[in-house]
Amino acid sequence: MINFKDELNERQYEAVTSTSQYLRIVAGAGSGKTRVLTYRIAHLVANMGVSPRHIVAITFTNKVAGEMKRRVIDLIHVGERDMQISTFHSLAVKILRNHIHLLNYPTSFTILDEEDQAKLFSDIAKELGYSKRDQLIKTAINYISNEKCKGHYPEDIELDDRIPNQKLYIEIYYKYETRKSEIYAYDFDDLILKAIDLLKNYSEVRKRYLNEIDHILVDEFQDTNDVQYEFMNLLMDSHTSLYVVGDPDQTIYTWRGANQKIIMDLEKRFPLLETIILDRNYRSTKKILDAANSLIGHNRERVKKNLYTENASGDNVNIIVKDSPQEEAKAVAETIKKLKDSGKYDYKDIAIIYRSNYLTLDFEHALMALRIPYRVYGGLRFYQRKEIKDVLAYFRLVANVKDDLALLRIINIPRRGLGEKILSLLMDDAREAHLSLYELIDDKNSRPKYLKVSQNLALDHMCSLIDKARDAILKKEKPYYEILQKMIIDLGYIDYLAQDDEEEDRIDNVMALFEDAKNYALGDEDATFEAYLQNVALLSAQDDINEGDNVSLLTVHTAKGLEYPVVFLVRLSEGIFPNQKTLMEGFKNLEEERRLCYVAFTRAKKELYVTHNSGYSYVLGCRLAPSRFFKEAMLTTSVDKKKEWHFEGENKKISTIKPHIQGNPVMNSNGIDDWVVGDRLEHRLFGKGTVTSVKKDSIIEVHFDAGGTRLMLGNHPTIKRIGKKGNEA
Repeated sequence: MINFKDELNERQYEAVTSTSQYLRIVAGAGSGKTRVLTYRIAHLVANMGVSPRHIVAITFTNKVAGEMKRRVIDLIHVGERDMQISTFHSLAVKILRNHIHLLNYPTSFTILDEEDQAKLFSDIAKELGYSKRDQLIKTAINYISNEKCKGHYPEDIELDDRIPNQKLYIEIYYKYETRKSEIYAYDFDDLILKAIDLLKNYSEVRKRYLNEIDHILVDEFQDTNDVQYEFMNLLMDSHTSLYVVGDPDQTIYTWRGANQKIIMDLEKRFPLLETIILDRNYRSTKKILDAANSLIGHNRERVKKNLYTENASGDNVNIIVKDSPQEEAKAVAETIKKLKDSGKYDYKDIAIIYRSNYLTLDFEHALMALRIPYRVYGGLRFYQRKEIKDVLAYFRLVANVKDDLALLRIINIPRRGLGEKILSLLMDDAREAHLSLYELIDDKNSRPKYLKVSQNLALDHMCSLIDKARDAILKKEKPYYEILQKMIIDLGYIDYLAQDDEEEDRIDNVMALFEDAKNYALGDEDATFEAYLQNVALLSAQDDINEGDNVSLLTVHTAKGLEYPVVFLVRLSEGIFPNQKTLMEGFKNLEEERRLCYVAFTRAKKELYVTHNSGYSYVLGCRLAPSRFFKEAMLTTSVDKKKEWHFEGENKKISTIKPHIQGNPVMNSNGIDDWVVGDRLEHRLFGKGTVTSVKKDSIIEVHFDAGGTRLMLGNHPTIKRIGKKGNEA
């Protein structure tokens, strides 16, 4: 029996046991919101007699959903299959699986990731006579994404003469939607939009879920967008109870559609709404909270609250200020080494947090120099690795013979002697016959005569193994993960990897994928092969964060929801954080930057280090000055009469930095000042990449083969050109 009063503080107990039908819990950072959510579910089941099958809890990552399930099971010992705790997207996929036949789609529909989408857009651009890297196409992709966030498909958009090239964007949008439907695929935005379609236009579907759902609980409600909010409302009627937990001070995703007004104005939709504020912080020391409260107090659009703690006062917020980016990074690395050597912390207890991904280079160099293990998060994740995507492409073909994107990825992996010209002819023949590419090549009788004997034999081998695996899964001859593993081995993919110099890691990764599929199946006896594929597609960046003993390097956005004993918030410099673009776009965007900084501060449990350097920024084209957030958090004074920066804590001067004369510092150069889009290069740390944009002051944007795009100084000595546009090395 749970003693709720003993295990919760007064405000938490009130939030867990309230009898109000509509509840808004404004939960400050570290105030125990996950605890409140899990205890609320336990209270509904244990004390109110609500069946867990009638409760839907929504989180924003699969990782958090899994943690919440485990906590609830530990509290009230219900079966995992009885719990409905998932992300918005996972809930939408569940509805789609049950009813997608109404939209004339199979349950084995494919969920496209960003790479799949990019390939589709690239093909469409080429068809229209544009380069896939043309800025116009990039703008079109952003335009389409923004329209989808509003719930608009191409037929819903009204022409507006004020939007340049809008007709082209809509044409691309139409073609994109057509291509997806041809291969029975949805992108992430489609998942919720199609679920909304089912709930709005098929009364029997909505009636089913209204009968099943009595309570809806939503975590991180401040990050909800308009489409998600509409989805949630369609799952409610007059009997449904709504319980939302969030913090307007942590709204940091407006750039991808999050609407802060939803949580701020919720009482307009639900007049009987009760609001409870959780302001006791269990995570951070008092000194860290004082800085965070002072900072966020400068925002106008917020629910007023001041976090407090009964934790120890703790050390002052530590400030590191150096003359150059390299010295700043070196000081951070040396401090981390001292913290580790002191025995107080492991490396995994420490995070380096920054505003933008391009800032990691100096810190990676400094960590490597001291042999400090680290991992950059938000970059190339497990499910995005080449060998994993190859194997998943084969899995997708087993599930969906219409998936041309999957087939085009692996049709020559292992090599089958099918060149680009042959593939182009095959695609043309398939379109003319109104078949998918796989349907064309799977039928020996309809295969084009121009294929060579060797090519036909290779295709026979591939198709027979894929078809055999599909039939075996349908007949349930063995567990699907065993069938798939045998198929991949028989296809020769493992032998193909063994020819690579890095075969051990890549083969181990594939074996880990088989283990992942097995664990998913054993975790739920009703889990289907299609459900596994769709679950993999739904995983997010945070879900891949592990517990190895590494220093974590991550953006503030990726760090949201995480906590570390020690946090280094680096490069807190005006124009970087808050970033320059934001400073030109008015107070609303500045407020979001301030919320971002507040989130960064409140990731720290015991020690917070804030760092800055006064060196030259090649991105901004000037010397760096300390961010206004130092002053707003009461961590610094302004410039004094001697024009020196004084950083103070508890009225004690930490460091004094004299301003530098504007101008570029002397540095070595690679002598290259004629970069063009399409050039190939190799970077000493990040490997090979392609120039995707050339900016002023010798700045280039580079997309690296291993994943990620970075802004870099084109004449930096760590970069060498390995191929001119059209002549790749």
